[in-house]
Amino acid sequence: MTETTLGAVVQAAVLADSATAQPNSAQVGAKAANLGRLLAAGHRVPAFAVLSTDACARIVAPVTDSIADLLATLDHTDPTSLRSVSAAIRALITTRTFPDDIRAELDAAVDALVEPGLRSTVREARTSAQPADAHHGNAVVEHSATSPGPESHSASETAGTHNSVVGSGGRVRLAVRSSVSGEDSATDSFAGQLDTLLNVAPAGVAPAVLDVLASAYSERSLFYRAHRGLDNATIDCAVLIQVLVDSAVSGVVFSCNPQTGDPAEAVVSAALGLGEGVVAGTVECDTFFVDNASRTITSRVVADKQSRVVAESGSGTTIEQLADTVATAALADLQVLDLTATATGLAETFGAPQDVEWAYDADGTLFLLQARPVTATGARETIFDNVNVAESYPGMSSPLTFSILRAAYEQVFRACHRDFGATETIVERNAASLYPYLVGTAHGRIYYNISNWYRLFLQIPGMEFAIEGWEAALNIENRYQRPAAPKRGMARVRMYLLRLRVIAIIAFGWLRLQRRLRAFFVELAAFTADLDHRLAPETPERERDPHALLEWMERCLHELVPAYSVQIFNDFIAQQMFHVVGLLLEREGLGEAEAITLRNELFCGEEGVDSVDPVRSALTLTATVRDDAALRELFEGPLAPPQVWKALAQPGFTDFHAACLRHIALFGDRTVDELKLETDPLGEHPERLVPMLRNYLRGGQNIDEMAAREKLIRRAAEDTAATVFRGKFGRRMVFRFALARAREHVKQRENMRLGRSRSFGLVKRVFREYGRQMHAMGLLEAPRDIFWLTYEEIAALTRGTAVDTNAARTVAARKRDHEVWHTEELPSRIITSGIAATTINDPSFDHPTPTVTSGAVLRGIGCAPGRVEAPALVLATPDPDVVIDGQILVASTTDPGWVFLMVAAGGLVSEKGSVLSHTAIIGRELGIPTVVGVAGVTRRVSSGDTLILDGKAGTATIVQEEGP
Repeated sequence: MTETTLGAVVQAAVLADSATAQPNSAQVGAKAANLGRLLAAGHRVPAFAVLSTDACARIVAPVTDSIADLLATLDHTDPTSLRSVSAAIRALITTRTFPDDIRAELDAAVDALVEPGLRSTVREARTSAQPADAHHGNAVVEHSATSPGPESHSASETAGTHNSVVGSGGRVRLAVRSSVSGEDSATDSFAGQLDTLLNVAPAGVAPAVLDVLASAYSERSLFYRAHRGLDNATIDCAVLIQVLVDSAVSGVVFSCNPQTGDPAEAVVSAALGLGEGVVAGTVECDTFFVDNASRTITSRVVADKQSRVVAESGSGTTIEQLADTVATAALADLQVLDLTATATGLAETFGAPQDVEWAYDADGTLFLLQARPVTATGARETIFDNVNVAESYPGMSSPLTFSILRAAYEQVFRACHRDFGATETIVERNAASLYPYLVGTAHGRIYYNISNWYRLFLQIPGMEFAIEGWEAALNIENRYQRPAAPKRGMARVRMYLLRLRVIAIIAFGWLRLQRRLRAFFVELAAFTADLDHRLAPETPERERDPHALLEWMERCLHELVPAYSVQIFNDFIAQQMFHVVGLLLEREGLGEAEAITLRNELFCGEEGVDSVDPVRSALTLTATVRDDAALRELFEGPLAPPQVWKALAQPGFTDFHAACLRHIALFGDRTVDELKLETDPLGEHPERLVPMLRNYLRGGQNIDEMAAREKLIRRAAEDTAATVFRGKFGRRMVFRFALARAREHVKQRENMRLGRSRSFGLVKRVFREYGRQMHAMGLLEAPRDIFWLTYEEIAALTRGTAVDTNAARTVAARKRDHEVWHTEELPSRIITSGIAATTINDPSFDHPTPTVTSGAVLRGIGCAPGRVEAPALVLATPDPDVVIDGQILVASTTDPGWVFLMVAAGGLVSEKGSVLSHTAIIGRELGIPTVVGVAGVTRRVSSGDTLILDGKAGTATIVQEEGP
């Protein structure tokens, strides 16, 4: 069969030569057709051939009816259905054998892609029982022996007529990927939906083809097609076999900005190694923004590159950690400009903005790997992240909790924006599109809408300087890179003027801060007194009927909640000053890790932290139990907590019972999951105080001894800092000022959090009363069902604007959803494009690939110094009745209510958190070794494993694993 004859395999020359009747994408798929267009335009493309759609259809023809039967049972909204149908179809396809004529053409095509001298080796390997060659060595095969461009050769010359440039070891490796009709189009990119197999040995092409065909029916592909309105029953798939470029640098270039659709700005993303690392987002990437008109690089983000994707020694790819971090740009400026010129030229030739994948080999030769129209141009990317919010709202939260939180954030940050200098014009402009959408929800979990948080900063000119400290304080992955500061002229003057304006606003706010903090607590006391009056039995019913409660809630959202914006201002100063303390230490020559450790120790032993008062009160009660023989006998006896609490009401324990009630009245709102409205306050279950006191009684904790240990650490750290700044009077004064301010504002941060807990306690009381009344009126089957409704729905039901008045039906549906969602494990970060629900409903979220820290030493962020060896106690969800006696608590995340569990523990390690999280601050205050940010620790560690926790080094070492 000649090179230009259309058979089972279509050669690259056929696609490129304009003198030949070029097959359309229905025969070779969109990706291969686009490669042909690149060749016809004179660009250098790695050698390839295409197994046609007709040939692929013949391969799967014997099982077509079985596939159709399976697809008829598919429910694309059900993850279980997607998994089972996909797995069954995959089994049908991957066990197919090739028709003899197709296999012969495929073998010949693969031979043609390989060096003539290696063909006999390939044939021998293909017939041998031994596995394919395992030696590393990718090859680059050029279709053009000279530089790319239409002036080099005619299209027919360019297509596949030149010798290979073979990689190390003389071995040619291949990429096998899909080429589907409709794929890589302007409307449907199919990005990542079908498999691409890299580093395939020539002998492994046939099974790789079957894997690619099966991937056309993967869960993601079936889901994608169904949600895009495409037919799952008819998938015209061709398979592209292409020589793999052994790339030194690779990436993607967009001829327009893919976020905004702006054709005036091109974007280049580059990484070391194979391009899979850029497309999959698994390695560090540099990003360049280029003005197309002037051909100048307007902005660049150069990452510290610590890894690259390389070919495995056998097959497939792996992420290789570099011996030394590469801090320089992966591309020279001239290469960046060449890439953008290529992309914009293709956009002009093809009549649409282009998304082009490219690779440079070690000799600096550029290859174009594929090109497609930019899809979803202008679709807004939204980033949702729970890295910090999960501390307050771990796990799943009720619809009512989310809706109140969303409304509260809207009011708080509208006021906060004004605090930081947003004009009324800016506030009004963002009233509908920004403030209401600072938090999001996915399958019952609460996330920050990080994209909108960046907008909050960037809406205020001059405020971008603060983003770095905010990201560091919240331990948020860096997403924003500040453009380089102008070096001269009015632009530089304007930059300084804007910064001076922001600094002046912050300074003025700081002078008013203490007064505003006091004003919040005055407002909180007034709302508390008002609600106490309304809910008192002697108060007339009209003052607590649904309309009155709704009006109280609206006043709360518009008066008390905006007053809480002072906490955000205080948080901002705390974050910035905390960051400054670390920077000042680093500038004196301390390494980053050493500076962080010293900074943490300087924040130990802070006095006046109100968040510790609940613990002090509980330990005082424990001391009373320890000193009273009768109480000690009761608490150490076999009675269950409810029976113990009932016994405390007896005459012999009157004083102690009254002390417990005072503790509950003062601190009953401080519980595990305290900010979730569905979480009952301690006053509704006072018996839960019993296991807490039993844990303290068993452990012998003494708050004064804890505080004394922390003060010793603090004094030693202060001595070290004094040594660092010895003989540097000016710098020492600046450091002392920054440290004092940071300490004060971190302390106020914790005190305001206790005020926040009490505020949410008021809201809990309102909606529990609301639920009782809705239940009495027959709207709900149980009072607690109110938590399954949103605040907006409750208001609509009350005031007659509800579209659906069957609240019980809504509740039942949401209970079913949460029951399913409870078994899922969602990622910490979700990135959506366009309509967020499309990504949030993606079934891949049901079973994400876990990030498990391997090895015996697990590393995170050391927050509170100290070293302890103890058994681990893994808590998926906090249990107030759990027995804690010096174990190391291991959790996905913690909230302020965990303070009661932490006191009885030997240490704490969590997957989430930052150096300024509540867990870290309380750990430092109480002297409990604490490490946060340990990825996958709840999967790697089991209860009973012996750990050595080092809160200074930020490590948790598994000494002994508990047997099965």
